[in-house]
Amino acid sequence: MPAINRVVIVIIKFKSFGPLRRVLDNKIIEIEVPVDATIRDVVNKVVSTWGEEAKRLVMDGDRISGNLIIMLNMTDVDTLSGEKTSVHEGDEVAILPHVQGG
Repeated sequence: MPAINRVVIVIIKFKSFGPLRRVLDNKIIEIEVPVDATIRDVVNKVVSTWGEEAKRLVMDGDRISGNLIIMLNMTDVDTLSGEKTSVHEGDEVAILPHVQGG
């Protein structure tokens, strides 16, 4: 009997703030990604789903903008494995703009 190829997906919650929140029309959305997905995969899914304006706000060329803070379950991914950090079912990913002021 041949093996059955299945793509297992997980659902994560994605929160956005600032200008990106306005583009996505919602504070929290659910995103389906493969079971072996990373933060980069989540960002790529958001950009591909919501188009050029989301891409302009999130990406700097082919890199995630350095003007953003990406959190996984309230932990800055820069303190984990950066954009290579794995995500799992039920995780919460948030993108926040850096706060600037004087």
